[in-house]
Amino acid sequence: MIEQELKKMIIERYSSLSRFADEIDMAWTTLDGVLKRGVNKANITSLIKICNGLNIDCESLYYGRILPKQELLTSTPFNENEIDHLKKYRSLDDYGKKAVDALVDIEYERRSEPKEYIQLLPPIVIPSYGHIASAGTGQYIFDDIPPMMIEIENTIENQEVSFAIDVNGDSMEPTYHDEDTLLVKKQSTLNVGEIGIFMINGEAYVKELGKDALISHNKNYKDIELTENTICIGKVVGVK
Repeated sequence: MIEQELKKMIIERYSSLSRFADEIDMAWTTLDGVLKRGVNKANITSLIKICNGLNIDCESLYYGRILPKQELLTSTPFNENEIDHLKKYRSLDDYGKKAVDALVDIEYERRSEPKEYIQLLPPIVIPSYGHIASAGTGQYIFDDIPPMMIEIENTIENQEVSFAIDVNGDSMEPTYHDEDTLLVKKQSTLNVGEIGIFMINGEAYVKELGKDALISHNKNYKDIELTENTICIGKVVGVK
C-alpha cells in the first residue's frame, strides 16, 4: 500500500513519525491519521505539507505513486484549490468526466487566442481632459472644460477606464512624466499606495496616496498633507 511506502520513507529520512511531524509543523495524530485512513482521504493542507517535507509530487501521491517533484511546463506548483478540483474530478463517473473535459476544452480554446478575440472589438471612446492633472504645484479642476474624445484599445483592463488626463509637471517622475496621458477610473476612495487624481481647493493633482499625505515620487517636491478639503476623483489604472 502507498501509505506503507510513505511511512517507510518518512522513517528512513527522519527516524520517526513524530520527528517528521514536528519538521512539517503537523500534529503527530494528524500524520498518523493520514497514514491509517489513506492519502485519498487526507486534508489538502496536510497532503501538501507531507509532500513538501519529503520533496515528492502531490498529484502523483494522490494517484498512488511516490515520485520526486517534477518541474512542470508552467513552473507553477498546484495550489490547494487545484488539488481539490483533481480530487473531485477523480470521483466523477465517465459521463461527468466527459462533460468536464468538454467544458475545459472550450475554455482553453477561448483563452488560447485572446489577442485575436480582442481585435474583433471596436475601440473604447473616452473623454480626455488634456493638461490639467498637475504633477507639480497644482492645476485647476476640469468640471467646466469640454473634453476631447479619444480611442483606447478595447481590453478587459480598459473597460473600467472613465476618462483620460495628461500629466502637467515632473513631480511624479520617474513613474509618470510630463505630458503622459493617464487612464483614470472614477472612484472616491483609494487604498494607501495607489496613485490617483485628487482635488484640493479647486486644483487637481496626480499623487500617490499615503497614510496621511499625498506623495510625490520626485523627491524635489514636498508631500501634501491630507485634509478635509482633499477629494479623490479617481484611480490611475494605466497610461495610454
